[in-house]
Amino acid sequence: MNMKTLIVILTVMLSLSDCNRKKETPEVPLPPVVVPPSAKDIVLTPRQKDYNHMTLTYDRYEWEVSTTANDPYLFVDADIPVNIKTHYILSFESFNTAETLPLLFYVGAPLNSSHIIETYTLPRTEGWTVNAYDISATLEPPAEPFTSIRIRFGNTAGKTVRLRNFILREPTDREKEEAAHREDRIRQDEELSARLQSYLNKSFTSSITSVRMSFAAGQIAIQGEYAGSDLSNTGLAEIPMWKDATDLDAPASFTPLNSPSVNFSFGRTAEDGHDRLLSGWAIARQNTSGGQTRYELLSAVHYADEITPRADLPKKIPASLKGIGGCPMDHPDMDELGIASVTFNIILDAVLYRDPGQGRTPWNYAGKTWYAAVGAGSHVDGIDRDVRIAREKGWMVSAILLIPVNRQGSKNSWLAQAAHPETEMSAAFSMPNFTAREGAEAYAATIAFLAERYGKDDPGRIHHWIVHNEIQAGFYWTNAGRKTVETYMNLYQKSMRTVQTLARLYDPNAKALISLDHGWNNPDDPDPRSYRGKDMLDLLVKFGRQEGDFEWGVAFHPYAQDINNPRTWQDNRAYYSFSTPFLTFKNLEVLDAWVEQASVRYKGTVPREIQFTEQGLNSPDYSEQHLKEQAAGMAYVWAKVERLRNVTAFQYHLWADAHEEGGLKLGLRKYGNDAGDPYGKKPIWYLYQACGTSDWETVAAPYKPVTGIADWSESYYSGSINQ
Repeated sequence: MNMKTLIVILTVMLSLSDCNRKKETPEVPLPPVVVPPSAKDIVLTPRQKDYNHMTLTYDRYEWEVSTTANDPYLFVDADIPVNIKTHYILSFESFNTAETLPLLFYVGAPLNSSHIIETYTLPRTEGWTVNAYDISATLEPPAEPFTSIRIRFGNTAGKTVRLRNFILREPTDREKEEAAHREDRIRQDEELSARLQSYLNKSFTSSITSVRMSFAAGQIAIQGEYAGSDLSNTGLAEIPMWKDATDLDAPASFTPLNSPSVNFSFGRTAEDGHDRLLSGWAIARQNTSGGQTRYELLSAVHYADEITPRADLPKKIPASLKGIGGCPMDHPDMDELGIASVTFNIILDAVLYRDPGQGRTPWNYAGKTWYAAVGAGSHVDGIDRDVRIAREKGWMVSAILLIPVNRQGSKNSWLAQAAHPETEMSAAFSMPNFTAREGAEAYAATIAFLAERYGKDDPGRIHHWIVHNEIQAGFYWTNAGRKTVETYMNLYQKSMRTVQTLARLYDPNAKALISLDHGWNNPDDPDPRSYRGKDMLDLLVKFGRQEGDFEWGVAFHPYAQDINNPRTWQDNRAYYSFSTPFLTFKNLEVLDAWVEQASVRYKGTVPREIQFTEQGLNSPDYSEQHLKEQAAGMAYVWAKVERLRNVTAFQYHLWADAHEEGGLKLGLRKYGNDAGDPYGKKPIWYLYQACGTSDWETVAAPYKPVTGIADWSESYYSGSINQ
């Protein structure tokens, strides 16, 4: 996990010297609050003057802050006096595509070091995120009653963020509970992290060599070899995913060994109904001391890695690299652009329910009956429609699996079981819950339903499964609370294994893809809740090497280093090295080389598949110059992508500009409500249409001078990639 950036004493002193300085600035109109606050919430409004070293503008219910020098700050004012003992959670939404920014709060008055909070950051996100900060931990309480907070956004010029919905509120019951147990959870997480590191680095002398599953026979066969001579208290332990194998108290089953050769077969469904496909297998020794029984691993855990499916379906190879996300499947653009692959979201809590109802059909999994919402107008009905169109058009389909946050707090729902119990309410989506059997099985039941339904030609196939979204931003896109990178990836790789294993029961070529953004190995990101993409991939490789490799692929989002700037060929922190801070359009060759390493290849022989499943280039506005730069960026990227060896798809994001993108204009078309040209085709639309066709050279030629390239082959780096 990245380390926090600490604000040095000198910076604080410089800021303090400016505490009482006033700056006359023009007033801006006050926006209404987008989301009506609770009756107990205290609304905060950015002050129309006294802000420092920034510009402050208002557009569509949002404040835009652009920093112009060091110490950029503004004040937010409360509409009523604040009691810090009750209303100490500062909450606001942000859309910050530049970089993680260290925050500094002055709570109330006086503006001095006794009233500073400086341990928080504003995350980098490519969507709106809700931030919540406890501002009660100042050295001294503010003078009462206080009515303002001063907020500094980073400490440099050139950063632009969008903000909205400032409030002070009481903590939720969940936040109170988290605060009360925070230290215990941190300690437990760190202890598990240490055990995982030891486990992943350990060379066991005994091993489980094969776990095979046959769909038709319904049997799981386990083979291995015990390296010791003493068979007493030694056996084959079945360890479900919801158990901690590094601190094992009770496996699902323990079968004594009667010889060093391990050769057992079990039915897929256990006596208590659980699905043994969600279990790993290990040789273990049973130890009893002081009336307590524990199990010591003598081999690594091994999951199912050889599956004979229901049918031998053919591998789907898209007609070209060109794909898209966000365009209606039946829109004429799909044919006119020559699309060959598509992505779409599956919101998992809209698939299975615990109770029957209209339009729901029973679905049995692991001894429990769920109810699938398949009626007209349901989410599943919409997926049916999309995959049917994709089948008819011959498109490859990669679906993105998303678990919402249980914001309603319902305790009797699919989401209450399947979403990780430590998910923070500020997140967009949740990690699956692999801490309890109920959670793992609720998640697996949904995956099993989807895999069975879309693992055949009627209504249509989902060929690849993108497991959650941009997992480096675990604090936002796939949340499980505060975790080390080891404990986070332990959860995530279990989710990937669940998806891959269940999908391959029906389609021998189905593949789980890890979803990553362009943050590769940035040592300067101060957000302690985010991770480095390379670290996560290295850990995924380690888990596979230790616990049985499976044929996962990579769903990468290689946006430009600054997503606002379409001149991606100028990215100055995207190097041709495995240790590059960012992996963007400029240095895609790094990922292509990374998946070809012998240590990374599937079973040491097959390079990992890459799909670029969400990326686009911004046009800051609709001026001729910016539209030309957007198209030039796409020409530069396409000339590079066509030369990459392990890429099977490039799905452009977005089809048309969308206001919810926080001012980004990534679309091939303009806004639908653009006053002069609604849904008008931008130059990039015609460029993308030409990609992969005989018209490419002609259409792309005018953009060479923009990039400074004489021949498109110059966009591709053919040198060595090193550490």
